[in-house]
Amino acid sequence: MKLRSNNNSMKRPSKNVVMFLFSLTLGVIGVFFSKRYIEDEITAYKASLEKSEEMVEVVVPARKLNRGELVAQADLTLREIPIQYIDSNSITGSTFEAAVGQRVEFAIDRGKPMLWAHLEGGQTPTFSGKVPTGLRAMTIRVDEVNSLSGFLQPKDKIDLLLTYGDRDEKQILPLIQNLNVIATGVQTFVDKQNSGKRAFSTITIQASPEQAKKITLSQQFGTITAMLRNPDDESQLNEQPMTIAQVLNLPEPLLSKPMKATPKRVVAKKPLKPQIQYIIGGS
Repeated sequence: MKLRSNNNSMKRPSKNVVMFLFSLTLGVIGVFFSKRYIEDEITAYKASLEKSEEMVEVVVPARKLNRGELVAQADLTLREIPIQYIDSNSITGSTFEAAVGQRVEFAIDRGKPMLWAHLEGGQTPTFSGKVPTGLRAMTIRVDEVNSLSGFLQPKDKIDLLLTYGDRDEKQILPLIQNLNVIATGVQTFVDKQNSGKRAFSTITIQASPEQAKKITLSQQFGTITAMLRNPDDESQLNEQPMTIAQVLNLPEPLLSKPMKATPKRVVAKKPLKPQIQYIIGGS
């Protein structure tokens, strides 16, 4: 008796199934290479744009700025735009400092290029817009020493020393520390191209009203000297006055003790005995 083999379990897949799997595999491979080809083309196109088109950084608001608001540096950001698409009135990354502190004349939406026409002062703003609320701009006359030989620049920080007294009794002490310089002469921006000395006879600083009074009064009876400090240095100077004796390492003069005044002895007057007053004459 012959045994029959189980043909159902030994059947091979049909040609249709094989062709389907083969086609599916080819399709997946084709999609992969097509996607990669497209990505390579996009990358090459972007690279060609970067090489052929010059880009310029323009200033855009990081949030909507409404009319009447003061522009702060935190409200601004930069965006690259092809140079052929920017407006000639646009505020660029190299000129944005003139916009800080100005008042908005027309509302500007977030992300849209900011124009000088959006600001009250335009490209030449009023100087008062640079003075923060609560502070004052104060101009001080300076000589070559106080101008640091012409190397002082806007945005520098200085300390003011006061010298007062006559001859051997002269003293020097810190008057006000860590003041912001906002102008040297008529220059209000840092000159990055010309690093040489410049001639100016005045500097303008930011000061509180009380500090302004202190400086004005000090100029009447003493000499003010400016010292440049590192912008990151917040340390305080010793406010103890320095004398000529300390400079020359001499002993401090001893002050003679004032003589005590002897109080005068007051003699009490004896009370007068009661008297009778006579009135002579009359009608």
